[in-house]
Amino acid sequence: MISTVASSTKFSAGEVIFAVLLGVVIIGGLALTIVRTRRSMKPREQQMAVLAAELDGRRQVYFRKMEIGLAQEDLLRVAHSRGYSLIDHRVGKYYEFVYTPHQPGRLA
Repeated sequence: MISTVASSTKFSAGEVIFAVLLGVVIIGGLALTIVRTRRSMKPREQQMAVLAAELDGRRQVYFRKMEIGLAQEDLLRVAHSRGYSLIDHRVGKYYEFVYTPHQPGRLA
């Protein structure tokens, strides 16, 4: 199909493939941004429940800041209740929860 489109226009097959792939990347990025923004707009209690469910004893859990719209106090409260410490990666824009049952609730 792409070769048919490319042959009926003045564009080469490589240019058409590049344009299609670029469109897919743009649409995918936009969809991902919309999904993450909608997750962060859920009610506070629902976000805390989702976070608590993810903190299920694994050694490390990661959350993008864009996905969570909770205050840092709420994050620490949930982390402490599950035996985790919180690491705020400001450059990478994500939170890392590390399982530390001996010292839960620390902010690193």
